Formats: sequence, C-alpha cells, structure tokens
Amino acid sequence: MPDDGGDRIARQDEMLELLYWLEGERLGGATLNGMSRFLDAPLETISLTLQRLAERGDVVAPEEATGEYRLTETGRREAARRFAEEFAPLLSQGHGECNDPDCDCHTNPAGTAECRRHAH
Repeated sequence: MPDDGGDRIARQDEMLELLYWLEGERLGGATLNGMSRFLDAPLETISLTLQRLAERGDVVAPEEATGEYRLTETGRREAARRFAEEFAPLLSQGHGECNDPDCDCHTNPAGTAECRRHAH
C-alpha cells in the first residue's frame, strides 16, 4: 500500500501530539521503542516519521545517552496547537455537564441539576 500524503500528515500530527503529551506529563520514554507502545505503526514507520519531523525542524534526534527524541520550540508550538485542537471537545466540558452534546446542562445552568438526577 503506498504511503499517501494524508496518512503521512496524520502520522506526523499524531507523533507531535504524543511527544507534546510525554513532555508535558514528564513521562519520559520518547525513545523509538517507548513511543511504539502508544502508536499503531511499525517501528520503521515511526522512525521514518521522526526523521521527517527532524528534517522539518520540529524534533531533535535523540542524544546517545538518553535515546529520547525532543520537540524543538517550533515543534512544541505546533504540537500544542494540534493537541489543543484534537482534545478541545474533551477539555471544554464544564463542571457538572454530561457527555451528551444535546443535553440542556450545556446551555442552561438549571439544566445541570436536572442532568445530575438523570444520569446519562
């Protein structure tokens, strides 16, 4: 199956988001093998994606001592934007609101109390 541009871009976005999350949570593990636990792709594809991101200036290749990839400042800005876009629906849910986007609790403060009585 050929590597089309859409798939390549999606993998790059996913990689940036993963690196951003790993750095933000201070989890470490941004090694090739560590990242492969979170990604549904062969090591060769992950490595190629990281190489492309490094060529673009978004990622710094690993130092021999740690073997961990890092985001550059440019990469961090791009990753933060992509992460925010991807997870905005999950991050914007208000206190007491349910997961049903059509529920009254999202637009009516009195709806929150009603919503809590009728679990979704």
